This record gives sequence, C-alpha cells and structure tokens, in this order.
Amino acid sequence: MKRLIAVAAIAPLMAFPTFAADNGAATKTQPMSNQISASALLDENVVNAANETIGDVNDVLLDTNGKVASVIVGVGGFLGMGEKNVALNFDQLKFTNNGDDLVVTSDATKETLQAAPAYDMKATK
Repeated sequence: MKRLIAVAAIAPLMAFPTFAADNGAATKTQPMSNQISASALLDENVVNAANETIGDVNDVLLDTNGKVASVIVGVGGFLGMGEKNVALNFDQLKFTNNGDDLVVTSDATKETLQAAPAYDMKATK
C-alpha cells in the first residue's frame, strides 16, 4: 500500500526533459513527454548505449521536498536471487519511447553498477 501511495505521489512530480539518441538502431526511439508515471518505471530494464540490459528499476526515492532523488536499480543475480540494489541519481537516466514501450537508458556500465556500494532498501521503509 505504501508503494502504491508513493507511486501515485511521484507521478506528477517527475517532469523532466528527454532526448532520443540515434545510435543507428533499426527501430528509432521518440522523446517522452515531460512526465512519466512512477508505476511505469518500476521493474523496467535499464539499458546502456549498446542496448544491453545493465539492471532493472526496483524503486524510486523522493527527497523531503517531494522531488525524485534517486532511482534504485537492481544489478547482478539471476531471477532476482543475488541481486544487489544501487542508487542512481535521477539525472543519470534517460527516458524514451520505443513504440508503446518505455526505454530507460544510462551511461553506467554493468561493471560500474556491480562495483557501486549496495543500497539498503530497508533503510527507507
């Protein structure tokens, strides 16, 4: 229930500019509008510039002013086991649409995320 309330609270606060990258892929992505639903962001894969999955979005953290502070990304593991959560600043992510699908991109690599300090999800509940 708390997660649903948090998702509903952040949806109108997630205004940000977006840019589509043209990396020569067969399918072009389009810039998103200036808002995104937090529920659409949860469980989305995070990919790098080569379109390789480097993690998945597990949570969105708000600061005391109600702005998005960090996005918690799960890295490593297999089928959710052994996964490590790391916090990425919201501005480290880019958002685009590929048809009807949300695409979350970061310049981070899987190796840098795996080497980053683990984020304790219990600390924010």
